[in-house]
Amino acid sequence: MTTSAVVNGQFVPEFAAYTKLTLVNRFQNEMKGFSSLSQSKNSMTFEQFMNALENNKPVHQSLARHTSPEEVADNITYQQQNGASIFARERFEAIQKAYHLGLVDLDGVLSI
Repeated sequence: MTTSAVVNGQFVPEFAAYTKLTLVNRFQNEMKGFSSLSQSKNSMTFEQFMNALENNKPVHQSLARHTSPEEVADNITYQQQNGASIFARERFEAIQKAYHLGLVDLDGVLSI
């Protein structure tokens, strides 16, 4: 697994997952009017995210869970807009793994 966000001039699916679980979900929470702790705290870096995925060990056992229904719905929309490509599949697999390893807080944002 690479820790670079770009390989051969293309973003890697894990970077798309990382941005979804940091920037996009924070923005969506704000647009919904949700005030949360994750809005002000720092998320993990992309390198920390990649290392956690590679280690494949739960980071926060209390947060380890199945992917949220909202995330599944967002993925369906993503595939409708961008196509059901290998990139889209690998992106969502990284998101699912992040949930299973307890990397995602209750607001849907990556947590250190």
